[in-house]
Amino acid sequence: MEWVEKILHVAKFIYDLCNETKMNNKRCQRLKDRIKSLLGPVETIQHEKAIMTGTAKVLEELMGILESARDLIESFTNKHRFSKVFKAYEIKEDFNQLNERLNDAAVDLDFVLQTEQTKMLLRLFKDNQRKKEDEHDVAEDQKHLDLVAKKLEEALHSMENRIQQAVETVSDGMEEVKIDLKDIKRIIESYQAKASVHPVEHISELRREDIDVHSKPFMETGNFKCYTGTLHKSPVAIKRFLNIGLSNVEEIRKSFRKEAGTMKHFESPNIVRTYGICIDETGASPEFLIVMEYCEHGSLRSVLEGKWQLSWQRRIHMALDAASGLYRMHHSTEKFKLHCCIDSTRFLVDKGFRVKLGGLDLAKTETSIRRNIGTSQRSHALSYISPQQLESIHHQYDKPCEVYSFGIVLWEIASRKTPFKDCNDKMIRQKVCEERVREPLPDDCPKDLCDLIDECRAFDPFERPQAGAIVDRLKNILKRISAVTKESRD
Repeated sequence: MEWVEKILHVAKFIYDLCNETKMNNKRCQRLKDRIKSLLGPVETIQHEKAIMTGTAKVLEELMGILESARDLIESFTNKHRFSKVFKAYEIKEDFNQLNERLNDAAVDLDFVLQTEQTKMLLRLFKDNQRKKEDEHDVAEDQKHLDLVAKKLEEALHSMENRIQQAVETVSDGMEEVKIDLKDIKRIIESYQAKASVHPVEHISELRREDIDVHSKPFMETGNFKCYTGTLHKSPVAIKRFLNIGLSNVEEIRKSFRKEAGTMKHFESPNIVRTYGICIDETGASPEFLIVMEYCEHGSLRSVLEGKWQLSWQRRIHMALDAASGLYRMHHSTEKFKLHCCIDSTRFLVDKGFRVKLGGLDLAKTETSIRRNIGTSQRSHALSYISPQQLESIHHQYDKPCEVYSFGIVLWEIASRKTPFKDCNDKMIRQKVCEERVREPLPDDCPKDLCDLIDECRAFDPFERPQAGAIVDRLKNILKRISAVTKESRD
């Protein structure tokens, strides 16, 4: 099969890269070994006379994963010496995501083949064992990186003086070296300040005296108000509950502590971080606060409606951030989590235009705090609801439903418009369920992005890609657009 030949070719290229790299060597070798283990079932497919249903799709997704692996390793092997050293500090999440995707591939191969070989493969990718291996590799790589960073930091000041003198006499290539030097400075400063960036290491119960609340709320609902403020002098968002039930405070604490352990699985640069809960019992009645990461630009919807100049490269990067948050949520635990309310207001944008999935607050803890909670927590605009759920209220909400909702968000990022604007509920149901309308994308939208968005919005749930495949394809689209942009500048 064509896909098999391509997979084997890219895998060999990855092996060669892994053998060359000095940074993150432990993680690269582990990645290489896991890819090798997947190739046995792939070669089995190559020798099968009859191709099983779904095999081509599985191989296509595996190809996307391997391309992401190749690009990641190339990103810190083909850089200048200084850049690739410090790039290694920023790629932990990329390795985590790749290993999750390889696990997905193992599961998919087992599904289409159902052989003893794939059963052994699943044992190799067993979640607990894999995480232990990854933690060990990270620790080993970190020791090496810390040693290299220390040596480079000590040499930085004298090196800067020598570069300044060389700039006066040598012009060729100096601009690139200067850029590397700036990167070194920026990343060293970021690395040294890491502890102050995150007010707390884990989700915990916070002390009221450590939290400063600014005077006016920036969001209000019937159940809570949201404020900006600081925790340990770092900016945060603070949710203060209004309709407080008569639950026992200790029961709320118990619920929080249990849920906080689960929430650690969702730590990601693309998921809004929850720092903790504060229970203030100094007044006549207890006050409940949840403290979260603050995103300066607000919701994705407000950014898209604003006056920001968003190039296609920027928009695809934002879409990739959003997809990475969704993937982390779907694949962080053995029993995956669904958001159940995906829309463009649930994604927040920080000052660097990084998009983060919000709304993963301490839901069980909130339920124990608030009163008058209805039997259904789900309140969702019809524009984002899948055709299957619009047709039947009894249709079980699942990953394909969530991918459909995310497809609408991708359409918003591409078009910067509001979905089904000026349509009432009846009109939306008719357009989506009967006419099977997919709102048009802009004429200048890249074709591969159009194809992906349309697949996410497919009427048939089977045709919608999984979150991991969306991430892989967006990475490839971003790589292509970035290359085109660079060529046009040159």
